[in-house]
Amino acid sequence: MLVERDQEIARLNRLLFEGAREGSRLAVISGAVTSGKTALLHTMTDTAGGRGVRVLPAVASASEQKFPYAVLEQLYQGMPTHLQRSRPRPGLDALRDPNGPDQAELSLLQNFHRTLDELTGDAPLLIAIDDVQFADLPSLRCLAYGIRRCRSEALSVVVSRGSLTGPAATALDELLHEPKVCHVRLAPLTVAGVSTLLTEELGTAEAGRHAAAYHELTGGNLLLLRGLLDDRFSRLTRGPLDPAPGTDAPVAGELFRQAALSCVYRGGPAHRRVAHGVALLGDATSVPLLSRLIEVEERLVRQSVALLTEVGILHGGRFRSDAVRTVLLDDLELHELGPLHHRAARLLYEEGADPIDVARHLLSHEAPEPVEEWITQALCDAAVHAIAADRRELAMNCLQMADRYTTDEREALQLQATMVQAMWPFNPLSQMRRLQSLAGPAGSGLLPAPETIPVVIGLLGLGRMDEAAAALERVSRAAAEHPGTELDTGLRAIRLALSSTYPDHPELRPFLDQEEDDGPWDVPLSPDQTPESPHLTAFRALLTVLSRGVDERAVRAAERVLETVRLSDRTMLTVHAALQTLVYADRHATATTWCDRLIEETSERGAKALLAYFCVLRAQIALRVGRLRDTVRYAERALEELPARGWGVTVGMPLGMLINAHTAMGNHDAAAELLARPVPDEMYRNRFGLHYLYARARHQLATGRQHAALTDFRACGEKMADWGLDSPATLTWRLGAAETWLTLGGQERAARLAEEQLELAGESSSRTRGAALRILAATRPRHERIALLQQAVGVLQASGGWYEMARALADLAEAHKQLGDLDTSRLMTRRALRLADSCGADELSRSLQRTPARSALSEAARAGEDTAAFSELSDAESRVAALAASGYTNREIAAKLFITISTVEQHLTRVYRKINISQRRELPASLDFDVAYTA
Repeated sequence: MLVERDQEIARLNRLLFEGAREGSRLAVISGAVTSGKTALLHTMTDTAGGRGVRVLPAVASASEQKFPYAVLEQLYQGMPTHLQRSRPRPGLDALRDPNGPDQAELSLLQNFHRTLDELTGDAPLLIAIDDVQFADLPSLRCLAYGIRRCRSEALSVVVSRGSLTGPAATALDELLHEPKVCHVRLAPLTVAGVSTLLTEELGTAEAGRHAAAYHELTGGNLLLLRGLLDDRFSRLTRGPLDPAPGTDAPVAGELFRQAALSCVYRGGPAHRRVAHGVALLGDATSVPLLSRLIEVEERLVRQSVALLTEVGILHGGRFRSDAVRTVLLDDLELHELGPLHHRAARLLYEEGADPIDVARHLLSHEAPEPVEEWITQALCDAAVHAIAADRRELAMNCLQMADRYTTDEREALQLQATMVQAMWPFNPLSQMRRLQSLAGPAGSGLLPAPETIPVVIGLLGLGRMDEAAAALERVSRAAAEHPGTELDTGLRAIRLALSSTYPDHPELRPFLDQEEDDGPWDVPLSPDQTPESPHLTAFRALLTVLSRGVDERAVRAAERVLETVRLSDRTMLTVHAALQTLVYADRHATATTWCDRLIEETSERGAKALLAYFCVLRAQIALRVGRLRDTVRYAERALEELPARGWGVTVGMPLGMLINAHTAMGNHDAAAELLARPVPDEMYRNRFGLHYLYARARHQLATGRQHAALTDFRACGEKMADWGLDSPATLTWRLGAAETWLTLGGQERAARLAEEQLELAGESSSRTRGAALRILAATRPRHERIALLQQAVGVLQASGGWYEMARALADLAEAHKQLGDLDTSRLMTRRALRLADSCGADELSRSLQRTPARSALSEAARAGEDTAAFSELSDAESRVAALAASGYTNREIAAKLFITISTVEQHLTRVYRKINISQRRELPASLDFDVAYTA
């Protein structure tokens, strides 16, 4: 603290100028560079001059350390003229003395001793030497000789000493370790000392709040603190007259950086080189590495690191301020910087350091010529680590630099493939040209088999099936030579993926038929059975659901994959396949939870392609449960994140979701615009194209082109049958065709298709079964429809197919109307309207002729009823009345609201009395309290 420094000054004054004299006195002021030693020394000399003490000052310098008697010469310059004649004359004295150099030095020592005696005989004398650690050896010997032999009480000596010592270390220690030497060690300011200084300098107690921040940047170093304060004053003089709040907080500017450089330079060349080395490495945690980098012995490196820590430049081996590291790096000459970075990279690589740290140095300069073999490998290793850490730009920089310097063709191709794999999840469009250039090498075997698999996947997405097949053949040969390896597993996973996604290509057929066991599960798996490779498990589960329908074993396997596999470049297709399994199996709640989680993760990572893929799955979930607005929102986002060109032959999926949703909503112009967009022909030969074809058929049916719709529905069915994917989980093409036949008057054909769909759907409650029951009801006589439609409504309510449930309720309302039960028809219409509005099915709402007014109050007003009566209903009564008006039975209301049937009856009795009606059917049709429909 500043108070402690004042106390040290007082102690030195008492020692040197006051009290009983007991021979010569020596005071040593030590401390790190810029700790204030010189300032304290000057204070002492000023005090001595004010007391009539003769002062002989000298400043030792590292640049003069090799010159004999350089310090002694300065001392003689402060003596009277007649004494200066005895000053040393190196060389001449030795030549004139017949006894040689030793006798000449002895004469000098004796002359200096006599001079001190003469000076102290007249008045007190103070010898003050700054930076004595840099003093030359002959001067130190003279000083030691004179001080020991001068018995005058008038002689005092005060020196400042830094942490480093030069060649004269022994003589210096001999001088400074006299029995009565007073040692004053100047430590950096504490936080409290910094707070005091700031308050004095800034004139405000508010500045003390930032003392910890100032101390954190400077370590209490006075010179660095002064630099920060000067930067602050500089900012204020350039800014407004009234400084903004927070201007007392420290900001490292140019003056602070220059102060830091001054701290480093004052330590000498070797110290400066150490500081530059620490700046290059980023820390000083490995002294041996630092020593080898800058070619300075470890002992000196440790001293310099200790000094840099003491002066506040380093803390825990790292820079307190990034600004200091930056200015030290800028201080290096360009011709020095490149070789240092290269040497640092090589040393780190040899020590097995983090590959990213190695790459940081390699990327900072051009590699030497000829390129050393280890450089390419180091860059590749760094790229792998960067990809794992989602540092894509760094990974690409490493790969591109490695590609520039490699001379091996296969290695260059491997690097190109790695670039594609690294960037594809983020920006496929940027990698398409590079991917296409790899098609030939992949098919010819120039590209290693492990790197060929991602290329194959990319080629399939582009629809380049011939090239993908040629590359797969090469991979198959390599995998056959190494059965059971990761390559073999990856190949089998691709085979399963192709069977579920790209089964309609003669070029790929030989590859798909190679192994019989790569298909759906034929035997049940026990719940505790360990699955095979997650990649195989995920694609096998997907193929099982697509080809055979909902399979609990496949669903459990997909859930295990999602729970155990982390999303990455190598697992993205596996995770996507597992999630698709849940979607096609109508596990909507679980699929939504996982999908939302993955959308958030990929959005944070900036992986636009992956984000688009998961948004499409989210749209598919929304479509299957009948949330049409959500379907449009997620599908449009998918196409925003990844434009249609980036989807390649899989573009049928996002377009299919959008077209289907717009058709159901009644936005037929929007659906037609989407259908007018060009799509690749190869799209129709994969599963994603089926969704597009089905959506086109729905649009054609909704716009009165039944025969075109029937053609597309049949095409869907034929493809699904040929591909082995004809299950209710994939697409319900039979129901679409049945609806089309109904509009054409083909009741029998429609009934047959609906019955086939029911048989495939089984007895479980599912969206498909409910929809099939609805369509089958339309083929039956009027008196048979009600039972089938009620069954359909129950199944759909249990399975969560809200749009299909709205359609079933609408049909049920029409059936009751045709049988003359107008009250029940009105209740069913209300429920259908609620659901249609909730789902976004505007066309269905319009067809049911819903009135604009929605509140019970507005309907009551139009009917001339007393609106005040409705305000008397309690919340519980309002909820019961709303459900009753929507057609729910007392038992259903009790189950929904978790109350007893008796309580429901009591609430309804009070409702009837308050609004002056006598029975349920008289409840207002728009009695709407936003009751949520839940499964």
